[in-house]
Amino acid sequence: MKSPLITMSAVTGKPSKADIYKYLRGLKENGIEQAMLYPRSGCEIEYLSEDWFNTIGDFIACAEELNMYIWLYDDFNWPSGDAGGRVTAKEKFRLKAIVTKGEGAGEISYKSRHNSGLFGEKFFPNLLSPEAVDYFIETTHEEYYKRFGKYFGTVIKGMFTDEPSIGYCCEENSISYYDGMEKDYQKATGRDFHSDMLSCYESFYYNCTDLISKRFKSAYIEKLANWCRSHGILMTGHFMCDNDPVGAVKHGGDFLGNLSSISLPGIDEICTDVKEKSIFSLLGSIEYARKENGAMAELFALGPCSMSYAKKRLMLYLCAAFKVDHYFLAVSHMDMRGNKFITDFFNNFNTDQPDFEGIRLLAKEAKELAKLSKKDYTPNVYVRFPFEQCAKNITGSFDTKVYHDLLYELTYNQVQWKLINKESPDGIPVIEITKDGNITLDSEPYNIRKIKHEKIVTDQNGDTPYGIFVRKYDDGTFIALNLFAQADTYFVKGKPVWFDENSVITDCKSEQYQKEDINAKYDIRYHNLNMIRTVMLSPDKASIIQCDCDKNVILAIRNDDIACLDGTEIWGEYRDGILSDGMKKLYKMSGDVWIKQGNHTLSCKKDYKYLPSVFLLGDFACSVENNKLYIGNRQSSYTVGEKIYDYGKVELISKVKIPKGAAAIELCGTELYTKVYLDGALIDEKIASPYIFKISSDLWGKTVELKIVQFTNISPIFGNIKYWEENAQDIGWRGTPIPHPQHIGFDKACWCF
Repeated sequence: MKSPLITMSAVTGKPSKADIYKYLRGLKENGIEQAMLYPRSGCEIEYLSEDWFNTIGDFIACAEELNMYIWLYDDFNWPSGDAGGRVTAKEKFRLKAIVTKGEGAGEISYKSRHNSGLFGEKFFPNLLSPEAVDYFIETTHEEYYKRFGKYFGTVIKGMFTDEPSIGYCCEENSISYYDGMEKDYQKATGRDFHSDMLSCYESFYYNCTDLISKRFKSAYIEKLANWCRSHGILMTGHFMCDNDPVGAVKHGGDFLGNLSSISLPGIDEICTDVKEKSIFSLLGSIEYARKENGAMAELFALGPCSMSYAKKRLMLYLCAAFKVDHYFLAVSHMDMRGNKFITDFFNNFNTDQPDFEGIRLLAKEAKELAKLSKKDYTPNVYVRFPFEQCAKNITGSFDTKVYHDLLYELTYNQVQWKLINKESPDGIPVIEITKDGNITLDSEPYNIRKIKHEKIVTDQNGDTPYGIFVRKYDDGTFIALNLFAQADTYFVKGKPVWFDENSVITDCKSEQYQKEDINAKYDIRYHNLNMIRTVMLSPDKASIIQCDCDKNVILAIRNDDIACLDGTEIWGEYRDGILSDGMKKLYKMSGDVWIKQGNHTLSCKKDYKYLPSVFLLGDFACSVENNKLYIGNRQSSYTVGEKIYDYGKVELISKVKIPKGAAAIELCGTELYTKVYLDGALIDEKIASPYIFKISSDLWGKTVELKIVQFTNISPIFGNIKYWEENAQDIGWRGTPIPHPQHIGFDKACWCF
């Protein structure tokens, strides 16, 4: 079984076959065995040209040699269905909308913009037109099969469709429209379309949504699913606005029913802010839609870029609890140039990350999570997805807060629930939201106290703590996940268990240790130059560098920019061996630049949030306050409890005598990928708590070299992102959680007996 971690590999620049092989080999060597090829902003090859297909051929050939799987993406960027603009270049294939009330009622147009403003003024493909969809398939799917058909079902596993929608061109007072809709309305209802529209007939929008939904299913979803099935691959992907019931119905019609028609159904980004109440609507929908092939989730694109492996692991467990067994990692840029066009969020899965080898541990655990996802549980209650209420209010308002609050309350009271759509199951209570916004339980007023359920995790008062998710399986096992509860001791089936931030508890049989502090001081060995950006948000695009002492530094200058230090232009050249593969094609390196003690001004032409104009590299310690960069000497020794803000790989080394009876070393207060060596031999590596490293009894009484190796991820190089978000004027969407600083070190080290 290959690991179910699948990178969304953004094809940027013009990669050679050697580049591709090196990139894929870097994934494979670190436990990633599947990649989706993602045509994305920053790609410099014409989409669907012969050069494009030659590049895809190179990926497939390299993947075959490396025994990896490839997934194809069915468009350029998103939304799917346009073949990079080829479909909407034909006027007859543009999605239409009809104004249903207010000024212009009855007007049909395809010239509206997307109602969120995300895409600006543009046309969208008419996914209600079988002819338009046939042309899309002919232009994309068939062209891939013509060239690479022999790999379908072997190296090539599936085709990913991204946020196809029937609602993109709808303004507030309009709905999607297709030719012949009036006739279909008459046939389905026995009523006149325009009369019902103008009279505001109560069921008009529900009837229209039902028609549009069925048309979307037959014209697009089933057509693509059948094509993929007949060509030996899976259709996967997700719809637009799938975390919001009204948005899901607006863009996907009968959302749960249509999602179930995809052979490997999926959901979009599960927000890193797990306090976001819409998360359970999203997860409940994919659990409902899961097929025999499994289910997928697109994860982590929104970051933050400092997300720890512990948080990623936690979210994989949460997905597995809702039956997800394919985890698409967004985004694995081949290089960083895509960040110039999509500037507001960044999270990367490739060897640019100093701690990338730690993903081997996550990839290994993901295989077990895929098995966990197949375990079933009996719900205490069903919750009906509010399709009818959303459909009737498709141009108005439905209080989705009621729905999100309900799922939130059930979840954090450890009530086991599942979504249902239009079916009527027997024997288990059903919660529904009425058209007037009230909640009923088997047609009676809803009260959570009426639902029989077991409390698995409680606090010291016997209450269920908010922020801890519990899934109880039919075989008697359970998992408990600390999504956002305070780190503390809680009771699991009556037994006290310590929950760290991001804890995953799968049983209560963990070993209990007596602990004794390790009193040691550590020498520090840095394995790479420190690296940090300078933030250029002042009107003159300048940043202040304050040096505590004279320092030699190197400037990495983005290819399309010029750096000026104290008014003097600094020129760059290409130098191997300093920058990572994903950066060295985009940045030129200066020679050694001597910066004397005091303040200096560094300026550029244009900075970007996640594609900085200038990085500084050198043997220095640094800190950032607003747009001011402080540089000094790195420290040479470490005392437990200190925080070292550095970048990359750092070793902490000490001589220690291992006491008799010591079974393990535990490090507390870190979230970094960490390895522990004794006398040069690796004893274990961890990416999440508990950081317990077991010791052989052969070492008792011996004095050995204890070496603790820690790795940051890429986030320290971006400096003060909070300052950027608070002061930049051209950020279109501020939905990315702000990164928290990563630091080398730990709060305590203990012998465990």
